[in-house]
Amino acid sequence: MGRKKRSFLFISCIVFSGAVWFLNGCGKGQPDNSDYSGRAYVNESGSKEDDAVNTLQVGSKYRIVTPMMELKEAVVDILGDNYWPDALLSDEELAERTGISASMYDNFMAEYQHSEAGIDMMIIVEAREDSVADVERYLNEYRELLLKIYENQPQNKAKVFASRIETIEDYVCYVQLGADITGLEKQGEDEMIAYCQQENERALDVIEKNILDKEEE
Repeated sequence: MGRKKRSFLFISCIVFSGAVWFLNGCGKGQPDNSDYSGRAYVNESGSKEDDAVNTLQVGSKYRIVTPMMELKEAVVDILGDNYWPDALLSDEELAERTGISASMYDNFMAEYQHSEAGIDMMIIVEAREDSVADVERYLNEYRELLLKIYENQPQNKAKVFASRIETIEDYVCYVQLGADITGLEKQGEDEMIAYCQQENERALDVIEKNILDKEEE
């Protein structure tokens, strides 16, 4: 098993051109993934090639669940209805939003909340060994950009402020969760942040456990 590495990153912002898309295009022209079920299924059709294969249901279609999606499913199992991201980003969309190109990773899972009012998001990048630092840097720049975008929106600002970027082995994770914090707004920003931090920590704990368990296999 590789050496366990779980690090926190807080790097100052350098606004890069790849993230400007978020400012100009958020909520516009994005693919409608509203039929994405967000749950994993086991195909029990009985055919030799399909028997007991993990799949994701997208509308009426099925596709194989990747190890990255299994990490997402582990988070969903822990958070339940408090996991709000529901639309997957393609590799092109990930690059447009964050600057992280396909040359930097072996695999990734990026999911955001497909709503103009919602910003819950989770990105997990299995970075190539020589690109871990670059992926960390781009995600931190993206986080700093979001802080600027939402600085006048208390709930969204709290969610971004509470977001976490951690590296576990070669997996760089960005978690920005919290679900419904409307009832906490009257209690102030600190309460909203504390609650979201708790949810993010729950997600990271189960991601770390699953990654390290796979390393031991």
